[in-house]
Amino acid sequence: MLGARMSISPRTNPGHGSKPPRYPGTFLLAFREALAKLKWEIRRWLGDAVECVDTEGHQQVVGLENLYRRARQAQRGDWPDLIVDFLQQAAAPEQPQELPTDLTSVADQLLVRLGPPFTRKVGEGALWSQPVAGTDFVINLVIDYPNRMIYVTDQLVADSSKPGKDWFERALVNLRARTPAGSLQTIDADTGMMTCAVADAYDSSRALLLDVLVPTPAPDGFFVGLPSRDQLLVLPVTAPALSFIHILKVLVDKSFKNLPYPITNQVFWVRGGVWCRFPIDIKGNRVTIAPPDEFNEVLERLGPPPEADDGDDGGEPAE
Repeated sequence: MLGARMSISPRTNPGHGSKPPRYPGTFLLAFREALAKLKWEIRRWLGDAVECVDTEGHQQVVGLENLYRRARQAQRGDWPDLIVDFLQQAAAPEQPQELPTDLTSVADQLLVRLGPPFTRKVGEGALWSQPVAGTDFVINLVIDYPNRMIYVTDQLVADSSKPGKDWFERALVNLRARTPAGSLQTIDADTGMMTCAVADAYDSSRALLLDVLVPTPAPDGFFVGLPSRDQLLVLPVTAPALSFIHILKVLVDKSFKNLPYPITNQVFWVRGGVWCRFPIDIKGNRVTIAPPDEFNEVLERLGPPPEADDGDDGGEPAE
């Protein structure tokens, strides 16, 4: 039986001395052009984000990574207008929205939210939720509108005469239908690292669809990071992946610090819908991994990661 802890010396540790990601000049020019159209002012650049002030004097922090990923899906000539539209929607004041009295009337708008429990004010109705064993997360049902989402309450589910699990299954079907083809993209062929950043507020929730979204079967599951509401990082569990799991942890830590709507810097092992924490500690050039007991069987079959060469100073996975 292999020990419950693995210690590896990483070949690449992009967390040490790495610079903020660089964006093409054409994108930055389009971003500046969009701000000029909106008459927003740039206060300061924050690496992966920009602090701006809108025409009402309100501070707006714009995450560049998700915006750039969205822009890359369009023609470059359309980038300024795309960015303007994105920023206008993000900055639009929330309008009061009446909660429907019948879930059936909004069945096509039901989606799921995976993340920390949502705090409700005293006197507000309790939200329908389902805990995710092995995590601190819950699954909520939300009704998706163009500029906001409304959380579904226990009372609304009870009034529907259907159990919450039925609405949950419907919400998963809706989320799958709203997930663009190829949204889970490989960002590094050597490691098999993938990311999903549709930037529609439901990327973290797409972790519930991995068995459907990942094109190649992964019988041993996935290493998963949910650093932000708008980013999902995935590494299918394979023998080679064990040598690169520290890179996933570094990317999760970096995104958790820099992206809006942070969720967690933990890494999880997810297999067949079962979640387990996968603790990874990085100190200097040493990486210590404490797999859950349930992972021992997988580790015995795949073997521990090889000791890496301290002398190789590689960088981050390429986009």
